Amino acid sequence: MQNHKVTLILAGISLAILVIGSYVSITITRKKFLEDFNRMNGYYKQALFLTGQSKRDEAKQQYDLWRTAFGEFSKKYATYRPLAIRADAKFSSDLNTVEEIITAAKDGVYTGDLPATHKQLETVRPIFQEMFKRNNFSMLSMALVDFHDLMEKTIAAADAKDSQSLLASYPEVDNALKAIEKEDNSSEVQTIRKNLEELKSLANENNSNALSAKAAELKTSFIKVYLKKG
Repeated sequence: MQNHKVTLILAGISLAILVIGSYVSITITRKKFLEDFNRMNGYYKQALFLTGQSKRDEAKQQYDLWRTAFGEFSKKYATYRPLAIRADAKFSSDLNTVEEIITAAKDGVYTGDLPATHKQLETVRPIFQEMFKRNNFSMLSMALVDFHDLMEKTIAAADAKDSQSLLASYPEVDNALKAIEKEDNSSEVQTIRKNLEELKSLANENNSNALSAKAAELKTSFIKVYLKKG
């Protein structure tokens, strides 16, 4: 009887060690994966931003850095799958799709239409977003990406001097910003909120001539947060 109790205790201890070990392993490998991803993604975000600003020389530099970093990231995680993403059946196909977009965008970055190339590179973002959602990664990163999509609709309405469309889009973008504020209500995020509310006020006043400039301020404040924390 005593030996049976000892056996049960030892089995319980072994199970606890196994569970704790697995948790630590998942945590460590997840952290390393995020570090590798963020280093690669940092170049992507800069290339995306600079193509949107039509700054070709700077965009080329960041694009080249991104392409190299993505190649290293893709090579590493094509053969090594940390526990955090091991069950992700779409991971390899997502990497292949991003590689195709990077390759297709080269001529546009170097010599082509930068605004069109910016839109082309934008298609990478939802791929990364869905990858993170599937694997339960940073809620702040996902919230920032979700907000960006809705913010762009608001900015498009502002640039078109369409106050009614802007006001119609406000509830969605407001909710998306609330999701960010839930995760991070720093002064930088408060600046996003301030610009969004001022943009809404201008639309309510039908001050259409001032909408585009304020929308640009909104986007700039968002980009500062996204580059730092996204």
